[in-house]
Amino acid sequence: MAGAGNQGAGASSAGGGTPALANVPSGGFLADPWSKVPLGARKVDPHTRDYVIDKVTGRIIGVGSVRAAVQMSVHMAKRSSAVFEMGHDLAAIQRITPNTRKRVLATLTDALAPLIRLGLVEVVGFTQYKVGDGLNGMERGAVFGRLQWRDLTTGQAFTEVV
Repeated sequence: MAGAGNQGAGASSAGGGTPALANVPSGGFLADPWSKVPLGARKVDPHTRDYVIDKVTGRIIGVGSVRAAVQMSVHMAKRSSAVFEMGHDLAAIQRITPNTRKRVLATLTDALAPLIRLGLVEVVGFTQYKVGDGLNGMERGAVFGRLQWRDLTTGQAFTEVV
């Protein structure tokens, strides 16, 4: 029971009374920093895996929902999240062979298959393919490339570094 001078914590398991409501951010939450259009997901830096913060406003930068889904699908290993089937299975490619480039593209296309079936994206190609040999600035056996894809909801083309 709340005594004199004490206030309840609201109509919840924490106590009785009316809790104060938080202010709802106006318009700028997850907005594109240039167009100021609100977007559906938080932008994630694929290298650091941190949210991207606008250095001027200190707010999290938004990104379209389709782009966020593609980014998660091509940068996250399958069976590593709560969405068990989301992600890629690049670890299954264990040897570099003459057809590795095609296998990487097929694996990334498979990772995007749910989005492709929904008519949200199309895979355009896999370019700038490079295999590390320990002498070219890349770890031996590492693979680098750029997955090119198109957001069919906006018509915009994007590239994900893989």
